[in-house]
Formats: sequence, structure tokens, C-alpha cells
Amino acid sequence: MEYTYEVALSFAGEDRAFAEAVAKGLHDAGVRVFYDDFYAEELWGEDLAVKLREVYHSSSQFCIMIISEHYVDKMWPSHERQQAIERMIRERGKAYVLPVKLDGFNGEVPGLSGSISYLAVRSSDHQKIVDAFLRKICRKGTSESKPESRKEPTKIYIPKIKKSFTDKEKNQFLKSSFEEIVNLIDDFASETQKEYSHFEYEMEMVTLRKAVFTLYENERQVSQFKLWIGGLLGGNSISFAYGDFIDVDNDGSMNESVTLEEHEGELKLKPMGMGMFGVDRDKLMSPREVADYLWKIACRHF
Repeated sequence: MEYTYEVALSFAGEDRAFAEAVAKGLHDAGVRVFYDDFYAEELWGEDLAVKLREVYHSSSQFCIMIISEHYVDKMWPSHERQQAIERMIRERGKAYVLPVKLDGFNGEVPGLSGSISYLAVRSSDHQKIVDAFLRKICRKGTSESKPESRKEPTKIYIPKIKKSFTDKEKNQFLKSSFEEIVNLIDDFASETQKEYSHFEYEMEMVTLRKAVFTLYENERQVSQFKLWIGGLLGGNSISFAYGDFIDVDNDGSMNESVTLEEHEGELKLKPMGMGMFGVDRDKLMSPREVADYLWKIACRHF
């Protein structure tokens, strides 16, 4: 059978840097690999639930499942994992899922048999996965070379230089932060729904860069809000708009925006404050803190 992809990568947003390094290593070796950023234009406007089912259920010869503490409970990785496990059941245990446990993770993965062999690596060792997959499909690895004789390293003075982030690193951080914020707010809404029987919500990923939440009380819509990458402050920002009803397609107005900031060698998020939500405009936040902040704004109607 001819597959569209030789391998598809399934991972959590927090592990995107590792997944991208694996994807690029495989791509450079001539492997047809499904990694969402490689197909951003093709995925644009698609029903992701349907498209990702196709990718992980039937279009890929293998699925490299990058498992970490972040992977198990996330919405999209759970959807991908469900399709991959259905494929394994259909093919009666034929090797399809290739689990990779990252940074010492040793927890259980729902639906995945504990007897399946896996590789354990550190997040800095993506090449190990690239080479292992190339050997599995009997293709020459990119890092195979004759061993060189070991030489005693020359000791030199290396000054401490402040980290300077590239545009690519900033884009990766913003995208992974957006995914983490959306997943956290989805978790907050889910926990609220469990606590209050008269509360319900819906979440829709309109694109990979925009999410819309609708909140209901006694089946009556009381609030709606959306988050998207970009907006009036440019591409290095995450915008937020809320109200009784919002225009999903019109991104020309917002109630809050979070921008990307470099601080002491790290990338952080900084809310604009907009003068109405009681946040310190100079405070630098993690994605978790931003999710808490935006969720509280979204719940002002209750």
C-alpha cells in the first residue's frame, strides 16, 4: 500500500521544538513526514478533526508518538492518539505507533499497551530518533560517518553572552504558548462544567491560529470569546476579544492583547492591560498566567 506520509508526528505543543527538529531531520533525509507546520497552508480552513483523523488513521505508514508529561491530557494529541490506536486495533497489533518517551517520562498513556517497546531520549537528542527511524525503514542515516579518534579538547575562555532570539525561535515560542493557553482554558472550562450542571461550553479551533469559546448558562449563550495569533499589534502577539456575541471572522478589534518580550535571556508574555482588567502592564507572564488572566476576563458575566 502506498501511503501519503511515511511517518506522522504526534506531540504536545510544549514539545514542539523537539518535534520540529525530528521532522526536519527526517525531511532532510528524504522521508515524507507529516508535521503540521510543513502543511500550514493545506490545513488552512480544513476541519481539523476530520483531517487529522485521516492523517493518523489511514494516510501514514508509521506514527511517532512523542510522549511527555504534557502529552497525555491535551485535546489534539488525545484526538491523534485515539485515531492511531484505532489503526493499531484494525491492523491487529502490527507495528504502527512508535512511542518516544521524553525527558524521563514514565507515566501511562491511555489506550496504549504498556508492552509496546519505546525509545527514551532527552529533548536535546532528536538525532537519535531520526537515525532510529531511518534504520527501521532501511534508509541510510544522515549522521552515519566513520568514527574519529578522540582528541583532548583545548581549554579556551568562553565569555557569557546574552541570548539573542531569532525570528524563528520567537515564532515557535508564540505558537507553542498559544497552544498551551488554549488547552489550559479548555481545561478550566471543562472543570467548571463538571462543577456546575447549569454551565456548558463549546470550543472550536477555527484554524491552527484561532480558537473560539462559547459559554452557556442553562443552555442560554451568555458569553463568547476568541483568541488568535496576530491582530492590531502585529504577528508577535496573541489577541483576545470577548462579548455576548463576537464576529469570528473579523479580527479588527480586541479587548486585550499579549505581546512577546525578551527578558534576561528568556522569552515571556506581556499583557497590554487596556486599563480595565486590573493587571500590571509591566508584569511578564508565563502561558499559564496568561490563561488564568484571560479566563477570569471571560467569566466576568457570571
